[in-house]
Amino acid sequence: MASSHKKRTGLRAALIVLLCLVLVCAVAAAVLYSFVSRKIKAFQSGASFALDYTITSTEAEPPALYALLDKFGGTTGSLTGQYTPRAVQLALYPTGTSTVNDAPLTRMYISEEETLYDAGQLYNKLRSTVVAEYPLASLLLPGWSLGSYISQDQLATLLGVDPAATGLQQVNDFQLDLKQLKTAQPANAKEGYLYLQLPNLTAGEGAPQLILGIEKQGLLKTLSPKVHILLDVPAHHIHAELTGTVTAAQTVVTAPTSRMQDSDVESLVQLRKTIESIVQFVQSAAQSDDAAAPAA
Repeated sequence: MASSHKKRTGLRAALIVLLCLVLVCAVAAAVLYSFVSRKIKAFQSGASFALDYTITSTEAEPPALYALLDKFGGTTGSLTGQYTPRAVQLALYPTGTSTVNDAPLTRMYISEEETLYDAGQLYNKLRSTVVAEYPLASLLLPGWSLGSYISQDQLATLLGVDPAATGLQQVNDFQLDLKQLKTAQPANAKEGYLYLQLPNLTAGEGAPQLILGIEKQGLLKTLSPKVHILLDVPAHHIHAELTGTVTAAQTVVTAPTSRMQDSDVESLVQLRKTIESIVQFVQSAAQSDDAAAPAA
């Protein structure tokens, strides 16, 4: 009888210990979920980012936006910016330029309603590059006198393509929702990263797809985790891969006020033709000087 009583007492003790362990695990899980949830909510509100990027075309014939970016050497480089739940603002720095010491190639503003490109900055960057190589061009290339930002519709008119080919609003449709995140394992996954597939509000085969990779080591410790982002935009036939850091912050993103008028688009077309003619002239003059130099 005493032996049986000891067994029952030992069993109850084991059950109590097991119950305590279950309760501890449940509390720990609840605390962890709450902590992760708070961190995600912080990133939902807004963040700043500094990323290296590579953009590739998924078609043999490059789409309009990719071709334009490639023309200016901007398919690889670095970008900085910030976002809110409603808008993203970023600046592109092609490979070989610095986010600290150099002016960006261009800036972009993407909201739920529109996509804007800083054509003025793009022109100034192009002008400074040409003048650096051909100083005489500074006398011939005019300064920028139009509104700085060009809309997606105006850019489409300039390039002669459908406006859908120049808009990036769907990139803003991703949700950072803890309950809807799904784990993923991309082919080029980095060692030590946790990958999550983000849901997109846009339905259909042409909807952008985004996989967010976060370094596990700093996931719960740092306020600026290292990330590896894989973005596919089927509508534009491009794939982007980005690496760097994202920092939760109380950001304010406002739409640019300096914008081109529709009537300025024709002026921009003429300006582009002028630039092409001047560059061709300066290049020809430089080649003539080089050819004449040995004879002298």
